[in-house]
Amino acid sequence: MRARDLAWFSTPVRLDATLKEAAELIVREHAPALVVVSEDGHPLTALPAARILAAVLPTAVREDPLLAAAAGDSLDTHVRAWAASLRLMDVLPRRLPPPLVVSPDASPIHMAAVMERAGSPFVLVVDYDGEQPHLLGTVDAAALLHHYL
Repeated sequence: MRARDLAWFSTPVRLDATLKEAAELIVREHAPALVVVSEDGHPLTALPAARILAAVLPTAVREDPLLAAAAGDSLDTHVRAWAASLRLMDVLPRRLPPPLVVSPDASPIHMAAVMERAGSPFVLVVDYDGEQPHLLGTVDAAALLHHYL
């Protein structure tokens, strides 16, 4: 088995995608991460679903979760509207954490070592045709555990 065999297809998104579009993509594809790419398709970063969820929470709720408990369902409409109005570029840091990229021929043990070293639950599998990247998908820790069991 190689990275290409274990990769979970991930549709890449650009920085101008809304948080709602990003969330819909993660849910639709059951993806372990959202892969953000540049205009020319180069991977810029990969974000776990929890990062997208955190971005749509009001700051006050992030700082004090008891506010959400007190507000109940009344914040849901606000969060939906907020997610539809914000773009990824609005909530991501200026310096994006670089993605962990492996070749399609990477072995499971290589991917596990890369994830462990970086403290990441996933890697991106990218094939390059010259300078042009082709995202094959993501491999997460669960896929590697499944491989070894």
